[in-house]
Amino acid sequence: MSSGVSMGEIRLQMNRFLGAVVFLTRIPVGNFYAFRAEELPRSTVYFPVVGLLIGSLAGAVLFCAQLVFPAIVAVLWCMLTTVCVTGALHEDGLADAADGLAGGSTPPQRLAIMKGSAIGVFGAAALWFSLTAKLLLLGSLLERGTTVAICALIVANGLGRAGTVALLFACPYAREGESKASPFAHKVALRELLISLLPPVFAAFLLLGRDAVGSLGAAATTTWATGVFYRRMIGGITGDCLGATNQLIELVCYLLLAGRIPSTQ
Repeated sequence: MSSGVSMGEIRLQMNRFLGAVVFLTRIPVGNFYAFRAEELPRSTVYFPVVGLLIGSLAGAVLFCAQLVFPAIVAVLWCMLTTVCVTGALHEDGLADAADGLAGGSTPPQRLAIMKGSAIGVFGAAALWFSLTAKLLLLGSLLERGTTVAICALIVANGLGRAGTVALLFACPYAREGESKASPFAHKVALRELLISLLPPVFAAFLLLGRDAVGSLGAAATTTWATGVFYRRMIGGITGDCLGATNQLIELVCYLLLAGRIPSTQ
């Protein structure tokens, strides 16, 4: 009986993990995933794990590419990998959030702009700055050593998704009606938040050593600051806000590590 219960729990957790994979990436899982609407919010506990896996995949591409191409081209291949794997989910969120938060004058107007499919000048500027900064910062980290850049990729991607789980736990959902992120609103428990933080925190200390403290502090500060900003501007969060925070956490982690880690070459 206990063995049956144990195997059932394993299958349940695996299905929740695959739910996180389906939500955050374009990776096909076939018939291994059984969609259950009531179980979807529980998959948030695996968001940071999926982030760590995305960072690991990008790191593997970076390692292979830098053996053949110049550093800047290798970073481009790495960035293209994350965009293709995620379907530009977070980049799209950043652009929409920038358009709405900067272009609207009232919360309803900002939410309406964010819901639109067209990209505006603020979104284009935010996307250009984010991608350019990521290219330059990862290039700087790669110059300090391939291992340094790969570790930064893994940790930053894991912490970026951990920040979205924290926002889902701490902030109300601002938009009425259905959207891609609405099933997760108000449904992340404290226990699930704490469990979700364990893998990225462990990975940070394992891969970055003493520099993990600064990265964790930067990620936590960015999550808190963006949460406060979203509440002030639109009364809570949307899926676009989650994508924007994810990208900002990645950038501040790369920026901090680029400034702190000395060259190994």
